[in-house]
Amino acid sequence: MRKNFIYLMAIALVSVFATSCTQPSEQPVEEPIVTEREPLNLEFRDFGNDPFVFNIEDYTKENETYRTALWTGEYMQLTLMNILPGEDIGLEIHTDHDQFIRVEEGEGIVYMGDAEDDLSFQERVEDDFAIMIPAGKWHNVVNDSDKPLKLYSIYAPREHEKNTVHKTRAEALEDEHDH
Repeated sequence: MRKNFIYLMAIALVSVFATSCTQPSEQPVEEPIVTEREPLNLEFRDFGNDPFVFNIEDYTKENETYRTALWTGEYMQLTLMNILPGEDIGLEIHTDHDQFIRVEEGEGIVYMGDAEDDLSFQERVEDDFAIMIPAGKWHNVVNDSDKPLKLYSIYAPREHEKNTVHKTRAEALEDEHDH
């Protein structure tokens, strides 16, 4: 009887082990439900030269203007940009300051070089990429995708007038600063 019990226990253990090692039958994978998120009701204005603490990713992704100065201080400025498909920042150079750009959403190409007609540095950029632009480098960022390119830029010293808002690229080009 003892042998039968041991034999039955061994069969039971093997059966449990065998069933736990089998692959489950393939079931269709359900597509995740994508819902649009609610607008965050952010206030878009120039908050400089006051102390300002905020979620920069939220502001950048919610921005719908080509360029908005969000904070303009005495020596530094933060602008938000929404570059539409096929648009760009515009070829430019800053001889007296460096520039920092961070991509929060979208993708494109950054071009840099020592002359307007020699933009030998080219890199793809996408979400979470940072772009460091040294003073004296010609540069441009081009949205070559089919979705908006959302980014923010930090200039030190500031580049635009306080309270700058350009709703479109065409409006920015008409501005006396020609960006």
